[in-house]
Amino acid sequence: MGVEIVVDGATVECPHKGSASPTVTSTRVKLDGKAVVTLGGPWSVKGCTYPPASGPPDTSIVFSTGSLRVKVEGKPVVLTTSQGTCAATGGPAVISLAGQTRVKGL
Repeated sequence: MGVEIVVDGATVECPHKGSASPTVTSTRVKLDGKAVVTLGGPWSVKGCTYPPASGPPDTSIVFSTGSLRVKVEGKPVVLTTSQGTCAATGGPAVISLAGQTRVKGL
């Protein structure tokens, strides 16, 4: 059984509740009217609450895993199970809502 494909507008955060948005999306494929997110570009993070005394806040997330079978414009799509790492703290990205629930991938 597949998992949801992530689209622009999905709820993705750093572990400190900073909101992330993709910098690279498909220019050709949309699901529910929203652009599909593919691997290859960082996500920008705003509002990371990591304590300043501990180091710099997260500013971006890079996903290292994506779909094995579903590709858009030759790149794997980001899934709700994809692994992402936050810049600065090295913490894991948290995907709590894919932004669409109808299309799934492996």
